Amino acid sequence: MTVAEIGWKTQAALPVLSALIATPVAGSIVALLTRSGRQAALAGRLTSAVEIGLAVMLAWRFDRSADALQFVEQERLLGLLPYHLGVDGISLLFVLLAALLPSLLVVYEEIVHERPPGRYIALVLAWQALLMGLLLSLNLLQFWLLACLEVLPPLLILRHWSTGDDKRTPTRLYGLFQSGGLLMLLSGVLLLGWNHVRMADHWSLDYRDLLEVPIADSWQNYAFVLLFYGFAVRLAQFPFHGWLPPVAQHGTLATVPVLVVGIKVGLYGLLRFVLPLLPNAVLNWQNFVVGLGVAGIFYGAGLALMQLGLRRLLAFSAISQTGMLLVGVFTLDREGLTGTLLLSANFGLAASGLLFATGLVHRRAGSTLLPRLGGMFEAMPLLGITFLLAALSTMAMPGTPGFDAAHLLLDGAIGASDWGIAAAVALGNVLTAAFLLWAFQRIFLAERKRPVACRPGIPLTRPEWLLASIVCLALLAVGFHTEPWVAVVSKSVGGLTAAYAAPTHGPLP
Repeated sequence: MTVAEIGWKTQAALPVLSALIATPVAGSIVALLTRSGRQAALAGRLTSAVEIGLAVMLAWRFDRSADALQFVEQERLLGLLPYHLGVDGISLLFVLLAALLPSLLVVYEEIVHERPPGRYIALVLAWQALLMGLLLSLNLLQFWLLACLEVLPPLLILRHWSTGDDKRTPTRLYGLFQSGGLLMLLSGVLLLGWNHVRMADHWSLDYRDLLEVPIADSWQNYAFVLLFYGFAVRLAQFPFHGWLPPVAQHGTLATVPVLVVGIKVGLYGLLRFVLPLLPNAVLNWQNFVVGLGVAGIFYGAGLALMQLGLRRLLAFSAISQTGMLLVGVFTLDREGLTGTLLLSANFGLAASGLLFATGLVHRRAGSTLLPRLGGMFEAMPLLGITFLLAALSTMAMPGTPGFDAAHLLLDGAIGASDWGIAAAVALGNVLTAAFLLWAFQRIFLAERKRPVACRPGIPLTRPEWLLASIVCLALLAVGFHTEPWVAVVSKSVGGLTAAYAAPTHGPLP
């Protein structure tokens, strides 16, 4: 398979992709060196503004008609380490989310802490830089090294700023699960590199080089199991999800869950590396993985319906959504994959809105237990609207980003398998509506039966209005204008699925 590349010099006056990584690194250093929370917050706001500006410029200059990797940069750092960056329709939506969500977190932390610690802002910005590097990497060694570093910021945040009763459990489980996933991922990466040595007589883990050599079926199956395990842990896919509920319940209220749930690096890894490099293994394991996805949909939804705590409810909701996305990826269908990418972006925005609303509810009520909440809509209607709009988007209601995305995914499921899988996905969506609307009713509309430690009637402050308004506007803007985003991903998705439409699958043609 030959991959076309367009160098950054033909599309921009500066290396935009490197700038997207370097900007939060610089902001993180400045925030770490500042002596006051106010200065750290200012550094975070300025960095976020520049990062969003760069992401908007990238999207504006992105050539939607080209089936190629764009803004490509390739160098050797210190003559040894690979440095290969590029973006296409598959990665662009993830990059935009990685620019937006940490910027909203900076605003959220100013609300919660008023004067957030410089170390906290520095860790959020460093995490953003590592996420950008992961989403733009076109070399598997570079990707794995960044994935190892990307585990550190959430571990430090969980260790020092967890808000639950048990601070050790989320840190320990997150570290253990991610370490196991990284070890499996490294094994799969080395297996692909060794295959390249066998076939081309030299070592390479560059994405373009790996696509050009054939991989025996047995090697593909081994590599698939290793890579899938590594990405499934990061994705919190059932049954590799054991770290997410404790992190949601005892960890930070928004920071870690927003970035690990909102920006699905595991899903990106499947689309970027597994599907193009291991076509025969993907076909061999397709039915098993789709079954795993369907099981995850009902497992997550069923447990979400049983929760009395909003934090765990949202964690199991994310697990259910992950199952739906996994089914979409393994439809191996153009409509299905297009819908999956759009739905992943929708879930990222919607889940972030739900988590931010949960954090603001906890700030006033001192609890996220549903029996202790109620009657908050009258004092904070915008917060209630934000929660409801995010819930409706998760349920794929018309006018939200999830509507067209879910229908494309269902079309792909019907075309690729049968009505049974599509019906299971649709039923899972109905269960999502049940527990999210129930949670909304308990928090904002039901009469409060028990006293709370704080006063829930305090109206929203200006920063809280800003945060809620941005989330609502982003959901509505994308929901009513999905055509441009379909155009962004269609070329890249079409090139990816064309190989699976062929009658035989050697190395991808």
